[in-house]
Amino acid sequence: MNQNDVVQGDNLTLSEVITGKQAPDPAHEYGTVSPPPSSPDQSYRNEDEVPQPNVEIELKTAPGDWRFPVQNQTRHCYTRYLEYHRCIKEKGKDDPACEKFARYYRSLCPLEWIQRWNEQVEQGTFPGPI
Repeated sequence: MNQNDVVQGDNLTLSEVITGKQAPDPAHEYGTVSPPPSSPDQSYRNEDEVPQPNVEIELKTAPGDWRFPVQNQTRHCYTRYLEYHRCIKEKGKDDPACEKFARYYRSLCPLEWIQRWNEQVEQGTFPGPI
């Protein structure tokens, strides 16, 4: 078959088909109407019209600490982790002060670090002074 041979039924040459010069398919059959858009409940013109759920979510993180004035919070995370473990060692896991430190380090530290440190604490190989 030659490049200039006509593709059957389309009156297009093979090279026109390969290069994408064929006409696009119509969106719908000629003489018919397109279906209406999705339900009006799901299409909003602006965010003010979107119904908001009645659930109130409160997000908190550790408060600022004068010991860690820069944006990199790695040391802040590590210090809060140490403070939490020192606290539970002295006061027990159920003490509210210890829970405060737990919230702080959980909001500052990446999950991978916490998991690795917890494994090291369990194995007795954690390098920090707990």
